Amino acid sequence: MRSVALHLTSTRSRQTLAYERADRKKHPVLALENKTPMTDNDPKNSRQAAASVEPMFTERWSSKAFADKQLTDNEIASLFEAAHWAPSSSNKQPWVFVYATDGPDRERFNTVLNEGNARYAAKAPLFILVFARTLDSDGRNQRTAQFDTGAAWMSLAMQANRMGLNTRAMGGIDRDLAHEVTGVPSDSFESICAITVGYRGTDDDLPPRMVKENHANDRKSVGEVAFKGRYSG
Repeated sequence: MRSVALHLTSTRSRQTLAYERADRKKHPVLALENKTPMTDNDPKNSRQAAASVEPMFTERWSSKAFADKQLTDNEIASLFEAAHWAPSSSNKQPWVFVYATDGPDRERFNTVLNEGNARYAAKAPLFILVFARTLDSDGRNQRTAQFDTGAAWMSLAMQANRMGLNTRAMGGIDRDLAHEVTGVPSDSFESICAITVGYRGTDDDLPPRMVKENHANDRKSVGEVAFKGRYSG
């Protein structure tokens, strides 16, 4: 599925616009009304790229604030559609997402959160528990399972950003309980994290003590993580 938001500048080519119009006809879910990506006019995001990259990479950040607005079934479908096209070693596709929105399922899912995450994450309209299949059907170890699952999460997060949605992944969960509440077997799957998705809220949607820390974090310099020829950290 071609993204309709690959080109964010006002100087789009006619060919690009033609492709986008064709995609909207072919994939109606992409033409969701009033959906705009997170942009660089975000007062809580002062990130600056040191090299030329698509703006979506610096625009995306994980706010703790979620607005009181539900997601549609089409919006949820788009998120998992993007995730399942992620790169995968030997096309094993080891990722599994189990999600809840409301009702008894959501109440059960919320119990896996640690105390700190529960203060804000319970307000998000979509709650996802993420698992990686670490053993294949023959009982062989899938060494890249967690790596591939991370790629699927990134795909979901970037699609959400293009739709004007906020995502936040959380490692602070009871991983054993995550298996219990979802029914995902622990002998062949590893509990990885939880993800919350929704429309970004404001400071008023957070406990006061969380407001100051709720902003886009910076990153290490590229020179600290990428080395030519030999590691020299």
